[in-house]
Amino acid sequence: MKDLNSIRKYWHNAQDNGSLPEDYQSWKAHRKQEFLWNEKIIKSKYDELPPLKKIDILGLFSTALKSKMGRQSDEVEANWKKTIHAHGSVAKIKLVPTENTFTGLFKGASYGLLRLSVTGDPADRGFAPGLALKLLVDGHPSGNFSALVSLTGQGKNYNLFANELSNIVPVVKEVGPILINLIFSRVTKYPTKLYLEDLAEINQQGEKESKPYYPTQIFLVPNPKIQFPETPHDFRNDLATIPAGTFLFSIYGVDSEAMKQMNPTELRQQAQLIGFIETTSEFVSSFYGDSQLFFRHQRFRNR
Repeated sequence: MKDLNSIRKYWHNAQDNGSLPEDYQSWKAHRKQEFLWNEKIIKSKYDELPPLKKIDILGLFSTALKSKMGRQSDEVEANWKKTIHAHGSVAKIKLVPTENTFTGLFKGASYGLLRLSVTGDPADRGFAPGLALKLLVDGHPSGNFSALVSLTGQGKNYNLFANELSNIVPVVKEVGPILINLIFSRVTKYPTKLYLEDLAEINQQGEKESKPYYPTQIFLVPNPKIQFPETPHDFRNDLATIPAGTFLFSIYGVDSEAMKQMNPTELRQQAQLIGFIETTSEFVSSFYGDSQLFFRHQRFRNR
């Protein structure tokens, strides 16, 4: 059995020495995916799952959040500490598009990574699922977005696929969410919203769109055929049972004009089907996936 401290030491040294090759960004999307998967995630796969951690509220206060919103790399900067969503599982995925009107990566992407996690130990604050998705691009930085069920999660329901997720969630007037919103308000006026514009500006081949058209809000609807127990257990064991070739989520989106004209219920009903997220590998829990793999958060701009 691999010793977790040995894994940490190995990857800390690798990070100090420059873990990604100097020419990594110039690679084709497929090569980037295979490198991250085979050389990073698989090689640091846990033999035994580490225990889920509580949200590190104090750590969030000292985190350099601006770098998380502006960083273009697929890997964290040196000495980054994950204070929320500390443990999860990663799979290779593709975005299979429908005939939607959005541009860029919303037209489809064959090479990406999906990380599913919870904000913290469910025994502490309830089960709160989160999703982070990375779509890789030839010769350019990846397109990334994250989504939540809500700021407070889904209580005692441990089924990761029980509810839809979105890049925009309502403000919640409870102590925990208020405190986290206050922390993120240091770098954005809209701490409960993430922007999607960069995913529409370029396609998988690295070609720029002349007229980018992107959804302001997306809804990720779980495949109703994937269901897990609601009773307390480790969600990472559930994910490990999902094979490659599994349809996980349908993606729906609405643009800024719809956001201005409709209430939340109408928005969801009128949302356009963009495509589907499908696995192209099994899910793996690893030190790299938990501590080094980076998903950019793009600041929301209200237009």
